[in-house]
Amino acid sequence: MRIILALIGILLYQQSFGQVPILNIDNKQEKHSLAITQMNIDVIVSANVATTTYDLVFFNPFTRDMEGELSMPMNEGQEISRYALSVNGKLREGVIVEKIKARQTYEAVVRQNIDPGIVNITKGNFFKTKVYPIPAGGTKRVVIAVSETLNGDENNLYYTLPIESKENIASFKLDVKVIKNKGSDYKITSGFENIEFDSEDDAYILSLERENFKTAKPLKFTIPRFAKSDHQLFTCDVDGKTYFYLTTKAPKLKKIAKKTVKNITVYWDNSFSADKRDLEKELKLLETYLESLKGRKNISLISFNYKEEAPKSFTIDKDAAKLLNYIRNLKNDGATSFNNIKLSHNTDEILIFSDAVNTIGKSEIKTNKIPVYTIVSVAGSNYSLLKKISSETNGEFINLNMLSVKQSLEILSYDQEKFLSYSYNNTQIAEVYPNRPTRIGNYFEVSGIIKSDNLPPGKAGAKLKINYGSNKGITATQSFEINNESTAPVSRIWAGKKIESLMFDYESNKEEILKLSQKHNIITKNTSFIVLDRIEDYVMHKILPPEELRETYYNLLAKQEKNKKEAPDRLMEENEKRINRLKSWYEKPPKISSNNKGNRANNTVFEDEEAIPVNERSENPPPPLRGSNESYDMMPPPPPPPASQRTGNSEDEYDFVLNDEVALEEEEEVYNFRVVEKRSNQRSKSKIKVLAWQPDAPYMKTLRKLEAKDLDSAYFELKKDNKTRPAFYIQVSELLFEKKQNNKAIRVLSNTVELDLENPELLKTVARRLLNNGEYDMAIKIFTEVKELRPEEPQSFRDLAHAYSLSGQYQKALDLYLYIIEHRWNRFEEIKDIVFNEMNNLIALHKDELNISKVDKKYIKAMPLDVRITLEWSSNDNDIDLWVIDPNGEKCYYQHKATKIGGKISYDFTRGYGPEEFSLKEAIRGTYT
Repeated sequence: MRIILALIGILLYQQSFGQVPILNIDNKQEKHSLAITQMNIDVIVSANVATTTYDLVFFNPFTRDMEGELSMPMNEGQEISRYALSVNGKLREGVIVEKIKARQTYEAVVRQNIDPGIVNITKGNFFKTKVYPIPAGGTKRVVIAVSETLNGDENNLYYTLPIESKENIASFKLDVKVIKNKGSDYKITSGFENIEFDSEDDAYILSLERENFKTAKPLKFTIPRFAKSDHQLFTCDVDGKTYFYLTTKAPKLKKIAKKTVKNITVYWDNSFSADKRDLEKELKLLETYLESLKGRKNISLISFNYKEEAPKSFTIDKDAAKLLNYIRNLKNDGATSFNNIKLSHNTDEILIFSDAVNTIGKSEIKTNKIPVYTIVSVAGSNYSLLKKISSETNGEFINLNMLSVKQSLEILSYDQEKFLSYSYNNTQIAEVYPNRPTRIGNYFEVSGIIKSDNLPPGKAGAKLKINYGSNKGITATQSFEINNESTAPVSRIWAGKKIESLMFDYESNKEEILKLSQKHNIITKNTSFIVLDRIEDYVMHKILPPEELRETYYNLLAKQEKNKKEAPDRLMEENEKRINRLKSWYEKPPKISSNNKGNRANNTVFEDEEAIPVNERSENPPPPLRGSNESYDMMPPPPPPPASQRTGNSEDEYDFVLNDEVALEEEEEVYNFRVVEKRSNQRSKSKIKVLAWQPDAPYMKTLRKLEAKDLDSAYFELKKDNKTRPAFYIQVSELLFEKKQNNKAIRVLSNTVELDLENPELLKTVARRLLNNGEYDMAIKIFTEVKELRPEEPQSFRDLAHAYSLSGQYQKALDLYLYIIEHRWNRFEEIKDIVFNEMNNLIALHKDELNISKVDKKYIKAMPLDVRITLEWSSNDNDIDLWVIDPNGEKCYYQHKATKIGGKISYDFTRGYGPEEFSLKEAIRGTYT
């Protein structure tokens, strides 16, 4: 198994990180850092956009290959603009592909122990990259570039590069280039290492090169926004188009104090992720704003995580202390579900304090005509959603990372004239952004495309007017002449501004966003950078490689397509063979063994039974574990698992679902149940139960001793030391479900999905716990996300189908089962045996409620069973086995798939998820282990 690393600490924005990159290995007992043997940093500043490129070489001193992983939040205005890895001694550039395809390709290639790398953006604005392998005793070169919009005051821009290092960097090199605007004559000083900027023809230059470098100081410098004029214009030619970027001082716009508001509704996000926000800065803004309003104010506070809490009312004259103290005492806990928020209609305005990183359900909220001000104070937030909400309601978006409390208060207190529109000849200028009314500060940025062929002769340029004003009309304009004078690479700025505009309606624009992302090397929420080692991998997964590999790629791709045409798909034929095999087994089961006198009863029930001691098990135990030196009988049985669940099969069929999320490594879980004869003519459905799993973690022993009313406060105290442990939330939630405290149990359990955004394994674990406890709607939302994250795996569709079936949405379940059957699934193709059983069970039970016209009649066959056991797990690329020992002592497992009494085991999935299934048409009396 690969060792997972954490690439920690690359400074990609100015406010949150303060050290050079570190590769940490969490080796259970202690942490190790991989040394940086070489660091080259290249900074280019054009106008107010800086691109910082980190070229890093890490050394792995260990005897095993390692996988590196980095996760960190991105701030508003930041983009990953480049990703490259060393492959066979040469640097290979990453290419942009759809996010899901990139992840599928990465995982498939890693299974072959080949070198891939991947970068993507998760929910909100979190950057993640994985690199494999970092060779044992060797090095790995990683290049990452970040583009960002610089902040500053009215006259200056500020750049900060924290490069403080605790350890010596063997080789360090820094190059900074600030491109001059036409006519600029200012001086730039850094005060770093006594190195000053040199002035060249087109730029200001700073260079520094050191060996065994270590510093406790960041690099900082200040750039005047404007030199001789009140605006800057940059252009560039790319693929036959001329892009321009204009930044200008805005005219003085009127500010009008807002009409006094008396009723304010505050939505306060107190989910798990709220701990990352600058809560004191948020509270300071809220306090200052409320106390600045004249007269008595009625405040309705609604806290929310996965659901809204009941409103709390506060009346404020001058002092907001009671409200602030109440908010300070809120406990941050649980997942976030924005689409569960119902915005108030009975208020003057709404303030939403949240990072808007939605972790359950869709990232959407239904707005109304009430103005909404969205306030955020943490990097890694869902800026596009917050901007959309405020824009739709004529409110404002406030980023406290970029603005002071004073600046933010002005936005809350005044209605200011805005940018409204442009005026230009569309035969000379096209696609200018931003393209919707926008509140601006002291300067404004515009980017568009010049149609150079249609410009007037000579040096004359295209005329562009920027219009400012309010809903009452235009009150100010600025006029510019846009000339084609190539000066700086600004096409990405234009593409970024267009993508930001398209993100307001992502679903409608996602294809166009993808094309822009690929053309201009911009990662979005639906795209990733990927680097592959072999040209064959680019061909297999149909990913257009970097330029130097494309000729070979096209040649190999043509051969692959030709071979594909010569080999027709035989899916339908294979499906028919599969269902016929199942029918044949069912219609001609083996005779019941004569050495057991138990006969099949018309009705059987399963009774609880204590686990059989190891020394009393069958004389025919399972073999040693693959890869283990221990025999089965040498291992004591672990604690019983969580309560199993019934899946609603027909009266002659009983499902024993082993749904244990505990990570197992070379251990066995033992389950026992007894089949007995029920002497009654009345047919009845039966249940299977096992003893509830009792985790022995110290915190669980503490909680079990408490009264139900004391559990919540004890949980929050214990959470301090267990905040990042998924098992803690899972185990505590099980206890709360047991105590019938479902709302608290859901809140606690849902923390798990916030620990690692878009992690399918954690999502599955949470969703199955919700299903076990009848919380179908939320489980469906989570399984829907898993399906969207991992559509190449049939388990994603099967899990959702099962959830739909339990919730009574039988047609949706049937459609998903049919989808699995009608598609290919590569390493998971054998799941169809199990899906055929489940689909036929659904049809047998609910035929009158289903439209089965799309189901091939050859696929339909009622096959009720006395015993059916399914085992599944949520961890990919792991091998967990199902073994069943029948009352005769005969075991059914991957090396002995059929028993004398008719038991059958399904395909042995050795690299991820399962499910594995034991089927028995006619059960004999006795204990099954």
